[in-house]
Amino acid sequence: MATKSRKYRALSELLPFQSSSDRKGCFALPRSSATTHRSRCGEEKCLLLQYRNKVQESVFRAEVKKTEGEKLCFFAFLRKPNMASSMRSLISNHSRYVESFRLFLENSTEHECMLEFIEKKLPDIISSIGNGKSAINILSVGGGAGEIDLQILSKLQARYPGVAINHEVIEPSDEQICHYKDRVAKTSNLENVKFTWHKETSHEYERRMNAKQEFKKWDFVHMIQMLYYVQDIAATIRYFHSLLDAKAKLLIIIVSGSSGWDTLWKKYGSLLPLNAPSCYVSSADIKKVLDTEGLKYQLFELPSSMDITNCFIEGNKDGELLLDFLTETYEFSKTAPLHLKNAIMEDLKKPECSGERDGKVFFNNNLSAIVIEP
Repeated sequence: MATKSRKYRALSELLPFQSSSDRKGCFALPRSSATTHRSRCGEEKCLLLQYRNKVQESVFRAEVKKTEGEKLCFFAFLRKPNMASSMRSLISNHSRYVESFRLFLENSTEHECMLEFIEKKLPDIISSIGNGKSAINILSVGGGAGEIDLQILSKLQARYPGVAINHEVIEPSDEQICHYKDRVAKTSNLENVKFTWHKETSHEYERRMNAKQEFKKWDFVHMIQMLYYVQDIAATIRYFHSLLDAKAKLLIIIVSGSSGWDTLWKKYGSLLPLNAPSCYVSSADIKKVLDTEGLKYQLFELPSSMDITNCFIEGNKDGELLLDFLTETYEFSKTAPLHLKNAIMEDLKKPECSGERDGKVFFNNNLSAIVIEP
């Protein structure tokens, strides 16, 4: 482990320092390890810096006394860093994650907006993918428990009645696959659908197929709310796009670049314990990838909201769970530094994140559906 002198060098060595009679206990971070977030406070500004490594996460606070051109002059840290920060990823506690996710679904219109898209827009999107085919090949990447997958299948069956459908699912979770199989067993009119589940990540699937030199073509590939969990988004899209048949489509559903999530992540993502191996990504990032790759696509905005009113009621259990989900932090209300908690709570009420209606606060949970051509 690195020594303290390597981790924390004197502030005066790193940043211009205004004279101060009390430098005792001041620490600083190399610029490359710091993330800054500025907010006005009278004539002064506040600055947050964060140091990350695999062992700990510590949030530092400093105050800016004045600016000289573009130089920021610091006079002291307001407090020593908490070397045993208790903030940790929500995913580290599975039961709390499941509970917070359940509340998210109950309080949001996420599934409703996706189902509306499937009902109103999907039929046109898939209208030609199976023309002249005796069987249609569908690949679900990150299919989860299958609720949305089965809705998509129903539209395919309606468009191509009686045509055989080979439906393969890539899903790394045993638990989700089990739920998926139970759902299939309880659903009627699936006689013409052959299901195959692959318990692996999208990257593992790609690696396995490449090792076998197997490059099966697909008529419809969908990646719904899963690109947060891949290491290389551009490479993942590139690979699955390469598997599309001549009339096929690749569907991606992900949080919108205009959503409150995008605002929250851009401002506070570096100050929160990211759920490894997930990453903060929105449709704005996907569009950049697609434009760089020169791919043709259509983008549909799916309006969605989440009632977060309980988040602003001190001690409300449901509100605390929703805050955990919003910040991806286990017991955020109890473990987050007060200044960070106050800043996020304040921003959650702003128009960039939420809107008020009938005395309630609704978080902007908008999604984007991106349909990519072969």
